[in-house]
Amino acid sequence: MKNKSQRKTLKATVEVFINKATGKFEPLVTQETLKKIEDDLRNRYATKIIAARKNQKIKDRLIAIITTDYKHLLSTSKETRKKQASYIVTAIVGTGIIEMLINANQAITDIGFNGADLTIETNDEKIRVPGALLGIDEQYIDKTIQKYARANNKEFNETLPILDGMIGNVRISAIHEVLSPSGATLSLRISRPALALNKDNFQNFAPLYILELLEKIVKTNANIFISGETGSGKTELQKLLLSFIDAREKIVLIEDVQETHAKALFPKKDVLSWITGKNIGISDLTKAALRNNPKWIIVSESRGKEAYEMLQAILSGHNIISTLHATDALAISRRFVNMCASGYEVNEEMLTDDFLRYVDFGIHVERMEIDGKIIRYLSELVEYKPADLSTTVFKQYYSPKLKQFIAETGKLSTSFKQRMERKGLEFEFSKEVKLDGKNKVSAKKVL
Repeated sequence: MKNKSQRKTLKATVEVFINKATGKFEPLVTQETLKKIEDDLRNRYATKIIAARKNQKIKDRLIAIITTDYKHLLSTSKETRKKQASYIVTAIVGTGIIEMLINANQAITDIGFNGADLTIETNDEKIRVPGALLGIDEQYIDKTIQKYARANNKEFNETLPILDGMIGNVRISAIHEVLSPSGATLSLRISRPALALNKDNFQNFAPLYILELLEKIVKTNANIFISGETGSGKTELQKLLLSFIDAREKIVLIEDVQETHAKALFPKKDVLSWITGKNIGISDLTKAALRNNPKWIIVSESRGKEAYEMLQAILSGHNIISTLHATDALAISRRFVNMCASGYEVNEEMLTDDFLRYVDFGIHVERMEIDGKIIRYLSELVEYKPADLSTTVFKQYYSPKLKQFIAETGKLSTSFKQRMERKGLEFEFSKEVKLDGKNKVSAKKVL
């Protein structure tokens, strides 16, 4: 069951921080008080402040210290003083108002700043708020980006104007004002150890018979690639597929930043969770994975030459689930081959044949806005076969005229059905057509 913070609309979330008298965000302490306490804390507890960036217990300890040691600078009300202390720690260690927004609504997935406005998103909603309304100005943005830069041992300046990094469960991508005439910009992606796409809400993403099919595809040990644009739900679908993997099968999970949280999500599964390093990339970790005897190698996102090592893993009997950017499911093979060719001398025709022969399915997901609501949906599911024999097993699209989604189904190949049978599984498309009774109803056609 969703908690109260998850049920809040984004407008309601923002309004909590707006002072009704002034019509904007008012800090809980003055800038002068904040600076005085921050300077003193840095002298006394420099190590704690650094560690608190990734440790909630240390944050709580700092809040307790401020509540008692600096009460002469704060409210006489114990309750208000604790709120002020929490705000001060958030401002010193974290990102201030942005962190407060993230904590106030657990459904928030993305926050961006374009130099003037703050964009806040959940899986269902998106709003834009003037930065000034929340006290977000050039100085605030620069300070926030620099905190991420220091936490990731990186520099962010005119010479190094692009920053990618992570603190805790928040990933940042920032561009310096030297490249952005309207001011520095940032994009924050918030990942949490939860399945945003799950069995309870899958019908908003695709018909429930597709959920059944995907589970059986994974249990048949199929190799799967998921494509789609940024923010379309690739990672959430990948996490859902991970949930179907048998607990007895070892998984190596490879990511650039820790956003899948597989070990926390699936404590009963045998997961080796690896993160790329300064001189260690996905290719290196994929090679290393083969020496750890996994059944599954999960690569959070394929972007370059590591694709070649992933194909070698498939050819040596390991299973792969990964995401990538492609225009549709049929285009995944071409995109994959191009990535292989970016780092190796390859025979593209033979590589394409290998991909289509040994990768089983391509899934394409899309995102669109309908009547002000963000909709993420499974656009198509393709079963790959060499010699132009790949077939579309399922696809759906939105009809503006009918104001509904149209679903079309095909057939699984006989060879894959036989693989399923050897696992004691079977699947036939049902007659179910309902996607969501409130805002999406699908008619069903046969391809």
